[in-house]
Amino acid sequence: MLKTLFGRPAADATPRDTDADWEEIGRTNPYYGVLTDPRFKSDNLTEEVLADFFRSGAHGIAQEADWLKERYSDFAPKSALDFGCGVGRLTRALAAITGDTFGVDISDSMLAEARRNVPEGAMFGRELPDRAFDWIVSLIVFQHIPPERGYPLLKDLMARLASGGFVTLQFALYRDPRHASVPGGRIVIGEDFTTVSNVGALRSLAKGEMVMFDYDLTVISAILFAAGVTDIALSHTDHGGFHGACIRGRRVA
Repeated sequence: MLKTLFGRPAADATPRDTDADWEEIGRTNPYYGVLTDPRFKSDNLTEEVLADFFRSGAHGIAQEADWLKERYSDFAPKSALDFGCGVGRLTRALAAITGDTFGVDISDSMLAEARRNVPEGAMFGRELPDRAFDWIVSLIVFQHIPPERGYPLLKDLMARLASGGFVTLQFALYRDPRHASVPGGRIVIGEDFTTVSNVGALRSLAKGEMVMFDYDLTVISAILFAAGVTDIALSHTDHGGFHGACIRGRRVA
């Protein structure tokens, strides 16, 4: 049984149709949409560049696995869910570790690219499977989903985390003052931590723009804690002045 992944709220609740944005990005520049390095634009792709792209995923997942192994001596996931898998950069590496990984994404074009070379132990789809996973991973994904949709999605993901399972999640939380005019969610500006909003700017963007949304760590924590993920650690992330946190942790068995 499958549960619909991206059920849309009322039209006035979401200021931006990010599904349409990501389908356009997946159609035109799927690899650049995952990692915004000019080398990964469609016109620049070579076999060597693609190898570097997937090596970056393997390196990142290896680092995450090492971190979790150091904190949890029994870390040995047998299944993983890669939320926002794109073309499968992380899914491949997770499949190599677990032997059973499902990559889910909203963009059919991204999924079509991911399925061109499906690694052993990996599957891809547009829907969240109705099953439990030992390790749920989502990196540089939620920051492109409006929070009013992202929070329910996070809750759905945590409902699929096995007892004793692990999480590696990343969220954007605020941005530097120089990014105050960049469309998104709330923005923390300056030394006085003033909070402002420029959500209205989203309406003027053309389809296919990559938008950054800021999340509230209090809400994220409440969702994780309610799901039993109470043993967590945070580390700072900085994507060119867009600040956030990587959350690593475990659901209490």
